[in-house]
Amino acid sequence: MAANIQPRKGIPAPAFRTPEGTKIRHGNSRYTPAIGRKVCEQLMLMKSLKEICKDPRMPSKRTIINWLADPKMSEFREMYYYARRVQAELRVDEIFEIADDSKNDWEKVYNKNGELVDIKPNNEAIQRSRVRIDTRKWYAAKLVPRIYGDTVNHELDVTGDLAELLKKASNQDSGLPPAIDGEVDE
Repeated sequence: MAANIQPRKGIPAPAFRTPEGTKIRHGNSRYTPAIGRKVCEQLMLMKSLKEICKDPRMPSKRTIINWLADPKMSEFREMYYYARRVQAELRVDEIFEIADDSKNDWEKVYNKNGELVDIKPNNEAIQRSRVRIDTRKWYAAKLVPRIYGDTVNHELDVTGDLAELLKKASNQDSGLPPAIDGEVDE
């Protein structure tokens, strides 16, 4: 009975359970640019892939992974990675919000009569904030390493005449190249 349900073109059928209780999802596993854009928009709105795929109108997580692995789907893959980079940038913005939010950092301590005795740091809230910040920093460093990574890249990307000049200048055996325009160093 369940195998005969066909989704209308472009509109996936919702998930349902078989008589045995197994959940079957007749989501849209066929890629269209509109569905790809929807997935990426949801990522940029800070939703996780798991949250996005819970929506019965969206493809399953396995389907999206298959799209990413398919060499023919370079357009979706590029759009997906761009959406993840945007998501990382937005997570960086959250770091400042978390760091500046101090409303739960202190606990009031009362005695048996209900009188305020002390104010002490709420270590649990402070540690949770630290973990949240560190997680966002790690995420940004992995997704946008050029900007947020810890490694400094010292590659030389010079080409042409200047590159040849630098090569000759760094060569210990032959010394500096001859002077330009006939100028002689004394």
